[in-house]
Amino acid sequence: MRRFTPSLILGLALAPSSQLAAQAVALVTRDLNKVQAAARTDSNDAELQYYLALAHWQKHHWKQTDSLLRLVLRLEPRFAEAYLALYYLPFARRPSLFREEARGAVPESWRPALEEAHRFYQRAFRTDPLVDLRVLSVAFEIEEPKIVDYTSEEYLEYQRYYAWIVDLGMTRYGSAYDRLQALGQREFDERKHPDRVPDYILWFRGLAAAHSRQYEAAIVNFQALLDRTLKKQGRDEVVHVPLEDNEYRFMLAALNHVAGHTERAVALYQEAMEHDLGLVMAHTYLASIYDKAGRANDALLERQRAAEVSNDDPTALFDYAAALFNLQRVADAEDPLRRAVALNPRFAPSHYLLGRVVEELGRPPEARECYTAFLAVAPQRLEDLIADARQRLAALPPVGGH
Repeated sequence: MRRFTPSLILGLALAPSSQLAAQAVALVTRDLNKVQAAARTDSNDAELQYYLALAHWQKHHWKQTDSLLRLVLRLEPRFAEAYLALYYLPFARRPSLFREEARGAVPESWRPALEEAHRFYQRAFRTDPLVDLRVLSVAFEIEEPKIVDYTSEEYLEYQRYYAWIVDLGMTRYGSAYDRLQALGQREFDERKHPDRVPDYILWFRGLAAAHSRQYEAAIVNFQALLDRTLKKQGRDEVVHVPLEDNEYRFMLAALNHVAGHTERAVALYQEAMEHDLGLVMAHTYLASIYDKAGRANDALLERQRAAEVSNDDPTALFDYAAALFNLQRVADAEDPLRRAVALNPRFAPSHYLLGRVVEELGRPPEARECYTAFLAVAPQRLEDLIADARQRLAALPPVGGH
């Protein structure tokens, strides 16, 4: 039995192809026809559908944008960028919503959309603390400013107060961090009065630091946010950050993880799970730490816990099943895979691994069904798995054969 590596297949399932990664900036474009042509090449590719959603967004095709972003999450339930985009979408549809939220005057008809948006924001950062922020350039219609007079009052105001968000949308994270650092000191005298700095500056500065790999600086900002939240400080914020203390705790765990502070990361992941057993990715990231340390049983237990608390993420079930398969507990892997397929038939890797399981268990007709289902929904970038599934199909006994 060939070992099946969950980290490998998850990398294939979640990461864009090198070609697509190179095209990412070009696909954030107002040329809808161009993006439609790219998306037609593979209707099962979550990332292509995501960029198509952004192209429709820029044409203010709100229904198409919403529908496509939700399709992205059926194709790839851990596509954090789609959750983040769904957060910003209601604010794009109703530009006054930011001000209405700040004043506590959201119209009754928009409150359900706002509440759902907050859940999407939390889901984005609970899924991937380093979620790509490029959607800001679309949500706020960010473009490089065309400057005529670099000494004008308007340009100086832009540099002081707004250039950082342009930098974030353009993925110039180091520059965004420097601008926010200067803003905190200049406007709020941060060194003497750190409590005066608004939460949103700490939040976006922490994100900018994390994305520019200044992890220690990011940790400082998120720790300040967690400390403030635990003190229950009431603050009037111009920009609302819809996260709670445990989201900040999880962010800190993930940042310590990538910074190499493994013991601190483990403690924070465990603390975050004590506050919220449903924090699926905390179990998943903790399992990856145990894998690296050679603690296979502990890693399996965390994946089992992730599968148990996940009611809408087939990836957790798939991840658990892959770990069982690797431990040669093939029969035990079947049930979580069946549940994953039932929960989301568009998530392709579950079909492939289920085919492997039932093939190992000596049920060729079921394996044929699974591989065929996988080929029907697999994005082209899973080319290695697609090739393997086709080879296995060809090697199976013919229908009705012996």
